[in-house]
Amino acid sequence: MNRKMIRSTLLQLTAVSLCSTSMVYAAEPVGIPMGGFELYPVVMVNVSHDDNIFAQEKVKKSSVLTTINPGLKVVLAHGTNEYSAEYYLAKGFYQSSSSDNFLDHIATVSADLNLSSRLSSQLQLNYNKKHDPRGSTFTGSPLSFKTPDLYHEVAANGKVSYGINARIAFQGDYSLKRYDNHQTVTQSRDMDMLGGDVTFYYPIASKSSAFIEARYKRFDYKQTVSTLDSNEQRLYVGLEWEATAKTTGSARFGYLKKKFVAATQKTGSNFSWEVGVLWEPLSYSSWDISSSSGSVESDGTGSYTQTTNGSLTWNHEWSSSLSHTALISYTQSKYKGVVKARTDNLTTAGLTLNYELNRWLIMNGGYTYTSRRSNAVNSSFQQNLWSLGFKAAI
Repeated sequence: MNRKMIRSTLLQLTAVSLCSTSMVYAAEPVGIPMGGFELYPVVMVNVSHDDNIFAQEKVKKSSVLTTINPGLKVVLAHGTNEYSAEYYLAKGFYQSSSSDNFLDHIATVSADLNLSSRLSSQLQLNYNKKHDPRGSTFTGSPLSFKTPDLYHEVAANGKVSYGINARIAFQGDYSLKRYDNHQTVTQSRDMDMLGGDVTFYYPIASKSSAFIEARYKRFDYKQTVSTLDSNEQRLYVGLEWEATAKTTGSARFGYLKKKFVAATQKTGSNFSWEVGVLWEPLSYSSWDISSSSGSVESDGTGSYTQTTNGSLTWNHEWSSSLSHTALISYTQSKYKGVVKARTDNLTTAGLTLNYELNRWLIMNGGYTYTSRRSNAVNSSFQQNLWSLGFKAAI
C-alpha cells in the first residue's frame, strides 16, 4: 500500500466523509483511461453508531447512521498542466431519527498550471449544498427545529507563485454562504468572505526557507442588523524545512488583529501560530504533529472565538494489507464578546483499522471518543462513535 498516494486520495475524499468522525484510508486509485482523460470513480459505504447524535449534555439520543458516498473525479493532463473536475454525493440515513436524514452535494473544478520554470498557479472553484447536523451550531441552545440546517456555498481560490529559490506567492480567496431553511435563525449566518495572502520565501539552506507572510480577510454578514462584520489581519514570520529525509515541517508565528465595523464590538488581538511537523522514522510509519492558535467566526455565541489546538496522528502499516490510524487532539475555545466569559475544552481520540481486501477495495472499522467541557450551562457533552465501512476506488 502506497502511503503517500493514500494520503493524497484522503485529502480529495475528505469532503464526502461528512457524517462520521472516524478516520478512513482510501483504496489506491489507478483510473480509467478515456480519450485524453482519466476517470477515478469511488464509492464509500459506512455504518456507524453514535450515542449522542445531537451533541447534548443531558437529553441524549443515539442512532445508527448509514451513509453512501459515491463520487467521480475526471483528470486531464496537458503537458505540465493538469485540469480536474470532481463531484461527490453524501446520502445519510438515521435509523432512529429519519428527520435528520440528509443529501449533500460537493462539486469542484481546479487547474494546476506550470507556466514556466519560475511561474506557477493553482485555481479552484467549489459549489456545495450541505447541512449542519442538529446540535452542531449554536452550541448549548435547545434543538429548536426538527430538521438540520441546509445551506449552499460557493468558494473560489487562486494562488500564483514566482521564483525558484527566493520566491513570492500571492493567494486570493472568496466565499459566499447562504442558508436555505430555518431563516428566522440561520439568516444571521449568511456571509461573504474575501481574503488575500502574500508570502515571501528566502532560502537559508538547501531544503529550508525562511518566510514572512501577511494575510487579510473581510467578513461581510448579510443580515442588516448584524454587528459581526469585521476585518482580520495576520502577520507571520516562519520557517519551512526538510531537516532529513525523515522529517519535514513548517512553523509560523505572529500577530492577529480582528477589528469590527460596529463600534459596539471590541477589537481583538492576540499572538498566533501555526506549526506542523511530519516525522517518518520508518518507510511504513509516520507521525503528524500540529498546533495552532487563531480565531474562527461566531457559532452563535459571542462575536468570535479564539482557539488554540494541538493534534497527534500516528499512521502505521503492519503489513501490505493491514494498517491503522490513531489520532488524539485537543482544542480550547474562548468566546469573545459575551457577558459571561465562556471557555470550551474539546478532546477527541480515535483509532481506525484498515484492511486492504484487494488493490481497489478497503475495509475499515474504528472508534472515536469526543468530550467537550464547558463552563457554559448545558454546553458540555460526551460522544462515542463506532463505525464500519468499505471504500472502493478504481
